[in-house]
Amino acid sequence: MKTWLIKNNKHLRQSRGLALCLVVAMGTFACSQLPTAETPAPTAVVIPSSSTAIDALRPLTLSDVMQFREIKERSISQNQRVMVYTAEPDYGDSSGYVVHLMTGQQFSVAYADRGQLNKDGSFALFRQRASLLQREQASDKEARDALPHDAVLLNTENGEQTLYSNIERFAFTGDGRFAVLLQRKADSKDTTQLLQAVELASGRQFELGQVTEFSVADEGSLVAFVEEVSDTDDDSLRLQQVQLWDAAFERQFELTPPSESVFQHLRFSSDGKQLVFLNGKRADKENGNNATTNIAQQLWHWPAELNKAEPLELAMDGWILSHQQTPRWSDDGLRVFLGFRPEPHKTEEPLAAPETEADLFATERLLADRRLQVWHGQDERINPQQKAEYQQAQKRTAPAVLWLENEQLVALSDDIEDRLYFSEHSEAVLISNGRPYLQDMTWDGRFHDVWHVNLRTGERQQVFARNRSVERAHLSPSGRYAVYQQGGQWQLFDSENGSHRVIGADANVSWLDETHDRPEPAASYGVADWLADESAVLVYDRFDIWQLQLDGSSRNLTQAGRDEQQRYRLERTDPKALAIEPGTGLLLSAFNEEDKSYGFYQLSLKEPGVQPLVADTKRFDMVEALPELGGYLYTEQSFRQFPDIWWANADFTERRQLTDVNPQQADFIWGDSHLIDWYTGDGERLQGVVITPDGYDASKPYPVLVYYYEQFSQRLHHFNQMKVNHRPNFPFYLGQDYVVFLPDVRFREGAPGPSATESLLPGIDRLIELGIADPGAIGLHGHSWSGYQTAFVVTETDRFAAAVAGAPVSNMTSAYSGIRWQTGLARLFQYETGQSRLGVSMYEDLKPYLKNSPVFFAERINTPMLIQFGDADGAVPWEQGIEYYLALRRLGKDVVMLHYEDEPHHLQRYANKLDYTIKMLEFFNHYLKGEPAPDWWVEGMPYQKYD
Repeated sequence: MKTWLIKNNKHLRQSRGLALCLVVAMGTFACSQLPTAETPAPTAVVIPSSSTAIDALRPLTLSDVMQFREIKERSISQNQRVMVYTAEPDYGDSSGYVVHLMTGQQFSVAYADRGQLNKDGSFALFRQRASLLQREQASDKEARDALPHDAVLLNTENGEQTLYSNIERFAFTGDGRFAVLLQRKADSKDTTQLLQAVELASGRQFELGQVTEFSVADEGSLVAFVEEVSDTDDDSLRLQQVQLWDAAFERQFELTPPSESVFQHLRFSSDGKQLVFLNGKRADKENGNNATTNIAQQLWHWPAELNKAEPLELAMDGWILSHQQTPRWSDDGLRVFLGFRPEPHKTEEPLAAPETEADLFATERLLADRRLQVWHGQDERINPQQKAEYQQAQKRTAPAVLWLENEQLVALSDDIEDRLYFSEHSEAVLISNGRPYLQDMTWDGRFHDVWHVNLRTGERQQVFARNRSVERAHLSPSGRYAVYQQGGQWQLFDSENGSHRVIGADANVSWLDETHDRPEPAASYGVADWLADESAVLVYDRFDIWQLQLDGSSRNLTQAGRDEQQRYRLERTDPKALAIEPGTGLLLSAFNEEDKSYGFYQLSLKEPGVQPLVADTKRFDMVEALPELGGYLYTEQSFRQFPDIWWANADFTERRQLTDVNPQQADFIWGDSHLIDWYTGDGERLQGVVITPDGYDASKPYPVLVYYYEQFSQRLHHFNQMKVNHRPNFPFYLGQDYVVFLPDVRFREGAPGPSATESLLPGIDRLIELGIADPGAIGLHGHSWSGYQTAFVVTETDRFAAAVAGAPVSNMTSAYSGIRWQTGLARLFQYETGQSRLGVSMYEDLKPYLKNSPVFFAERINTPMLIQFGDADGAVPWEQGIEYYLALRRLGKDVVMLHYEDEPHHLQRYANKLDYTIKMLEFFNHYLKGEPAPDWWVEGMPYQKYD
């Protein structure tokens, strides 16, 4: 019989009739969850000894972990023949790579990142910086700034590299013939940088000018830039003008005359045949103006067919065109989306210095220096949120659209809280606004209204009101219809008559998250896409894809997903398509909730049912469709296999690995992941991942590190991210002869703490029953939400030999009334309806706030506890760690809190991440493996003053 200890009858969890508790001495309780006759047995599983020989392998060191690389900044050439990417280590120097997709030929550039390709992939550009060693050797910032910061041009046919020194930014012209290079500033006070162009074939160079900004057309041969020149009459006066350089003819044109005002936001249309930009007065620092000051702008338009730039008159009464919103083209080049701000109020003149003694005592003058914030009970946003969002608020604009054919400006909004869902729909857009519910956000989360807005007239019609912000509406291809989820039903809005009606009512499934366990409405599974003829929309349930006809009927396209516990989702192979052609074959991704396998499948809309393309006990993820080549880029991974990029043909019968960024992995002890399940005392089935090391001996028990959050069994086939951070690195611990356990946790409303205990302990029992875990050597680690769970679980059980709680909430009564300082949001909603799942306000019912706060039950804790917090944590107030630490200290418990100065919720300074990782291992090694206790645990460390 497996037992655990709960040490206070006031804190005995309600086991819903499935746990038997026996009273023992001193008022404590030994409680065992005894399976009833109806409780199924866990799935039979055998985790064998490892078949991997480890004689030639070594355990990972932290230095090894630092040097594992991830694939970043990936892109492909327009002809889809060449790919560029960056291999970036956790700590160290990045390398840039070019790979030919069809041949696999590859070239690399050391110390490089930010790779770009020209149109046909014949050349690549990379940023190349000084090595990390050189940067660390630099004595100060000035010395670091003086280190090389160059561009490398690589010929992708032969690998030849050309270095261009001292380059800040670069791009290729749309025709692929030239590289455009922007030199670094020689001095931080410089206002301009030299822009030059290099012909790729010949190496010829052209100096274009001293510029403040430049833009390259995606198509064609044009480069636009803002050149700064001296006034002919006054050398000290700097003027700006917009210039256009045509690489095809190697000619330069003036688009505007020199001006004292500022030109910015140069934006070409997608075909490169039009250009727009903004022009406004300079910010006047003497009058308190700066980069965020809203100064009225003028929009200029240059069409290639006229070859003349002209300012457009775009007046809106009471509003100014704002530079805070960059002009945005529609793909067809017919429309430009702009942002407007209300006309700014006149700023008051600063008070003059006192001239008399009476002026000295003037109340008005004295009050001008006050530093006051008013927190009003009816504010839309509480004051800390206003502060956190202040810069963002200065940039909010009301959207408008300019139709260039007739220079018609259509205001789409008169509220800077309106959020435009930009799309390529030509007749309508959707706009979201949460202003009516901003006050509710404090305790009830985010809500919004969505409006259908006609792009020609600006006419607005409400699609829905007060829906959760996670629910959006989805426009049909013509823009006439919008489909949305509300009240558990799919609703159709018709803009022609303003009507709403339910669709898909005959489908006997839930459209809402069936596993949702928070005291708030569940989210929908979402919309896959519209059909191009607008006869139907494709939506998801938990497993399948459904076609909902606008006439109200429906059909299950994937059919067997629910029976097979297989979740199918549409892969968007054409991100620009507004809808699906009815006769098109669709690519689907799949995930099996039971065995955690993944795959890609084919779906035909003509014949429901799916055809497998590739499926395996590993994870597959789509990277990019290659319609020009008739195939795909994708990744495949497992716990042992890094997610390198692969190429596959259209039916996945041919597959080829393109990258191999971590070949050194073969030198290290790694491990294998296994899936197990168990049942809680109330009969709920849970799953978890057991990770055993290479060389694992099934005949002996191991020390086990438990790491968890909510649902983790889906990580069965995930490669562990190789970083040094606030999490334990799994392969690193495997090399130290640990087993790692990733269990699922399910929560009951009003009882998040006991729910964690109810989920974890039967899982631990299962590990012991299988002979995997040493019962006396099990450690628990959690951060943030699972940091809270860890802090609570040890008040209910002594099962764990040691526990680490990173950034835990310890007192829900004080945390409830606190602020998430990073966002400025009140924390009330998180406890009432969010992750904490208490379901009521503290003023409606105080009991769950008390019962789920570990600080109030600290006397029951016998587990050695390591707490970690940063004192700049913007998610969980670090005072929560102090409360927990002081309670344990007062009660004489074994506790140490690692307080990292100026650190947020997740440690950022690398030295701190490394220090925490080392201390975490030393702590677990002492309590789980019997190694000597580290000095910091035994003796602590005196206060240190850091520069």
